[in-house]
Amino acid sequence: MTVSTRSAALGAILTAPLTGGAVMALPPGSAAVTVPTDLARACEWATAHWAGISPRCRAEEWDDDKLDAEMDLYDAVWDRALAEPSLSPADLKAKARLCLQDYLAHTFPFTDPAKNKAPDDLERMVITVLREVIELCA
Repeated sequence: MTVSTRSAALGAILTAPLTGGAVMALPPGSAAVTVPTDLARACEWATAHWAGISPRCRAEEWDDDKLDAEMDLYDAVWDRALAEPSLSPADLKAKARLCLQDYLAHTFPFTDPAKNKAPDDLERMVITVLREVIELCA
């Protein structure tokens, strides 16, 4: 870490709220940005898991118990993401990806876009903000 990077990180630490749970913006290239935490890895896993549930369920002809068990794994990560504060941009990015995927799946559930309703302004704003968080934390 260079002197300017350390200075920027120290400045961010000193100006961060003391209430906890806040994400501290660190300069690109810092360890917090590049090293995924366990929380970030769990959220990324759950995002991929969710995307694979439907095709695997059909291909493997899951029964309700198997589907429930797979959803429980996903839900456990979702609950963890709600309970644990983001401590790095990587955490925030992974949570935003998980949230965006879940939001889109529940807001626009049909694979045929013509069957889904058009997004209203609030839905468009949520999608836009989540995509921007993902991009800014990349």
